[in-house]
Amino acid sequence: TPLDPNCSCYACQNYTRAYIRHLIKANEILGLRLTTWHNLHFLLNLMSEIREAISRDELLDFRDYFFSQTAAQKSN
Repeated sequence: TPLDPNCSCYACQNYTRAYIRHLIKANEILGLRLTTWHNLHFLLNLMSEIREAISRDELLDFRDYFFSQTAAQKSN
């Protein structure tokens, strides 16, 4: 399974969570690069969604939705 099944980043589309964990545990730089790509992809998408919410004057609604989704994922 990927790091995040809903993510479209290069790392999630091409590598499994287990393989990335193996790379990190083996001190392979590729593991760090893949997790960095994943995190940057997430943050870029998040900022894009925030900008869109601001332009629609719906930032507070987006905030509530984002945190409800984050809480739901942590409970799984």
